[in-house]
Amino acid sequence: MSTLSEYIKAQPEKTRTQWAECFGISRPYLYSLMDGTRQPSIDVAQRIARATGGKVPVTAWPNMAAIVSAAFPARQPRPGKPASKGRASA
Repeated sequence: MSTLSEYIKAQPEKTRTQWAECFGISRPYLYSLMDGTRQPSIDVAQRIARATGGKVPVTAWPNMAAIVSAAFPARQPRPGKPASKGRASA
């Protein structure tokens, strides 16, 4: 697993502009992802993972755990209702 910056620096045949176009993002946004001042959305992280053949996976980004937690919060029982224990077998 690589960071985006490590991956791009190891691929000198493409310019930063070409990488930005490949990922479908602006060059300034690419630079901010590379230097860590910004984190990608899930969509952008997935595009980067696909374009790098999985060398920079979605899980390479520190914010992904927080995004996944926000997108799929643990189911909480409704107030006044007990949590479901599953179906009882007969």
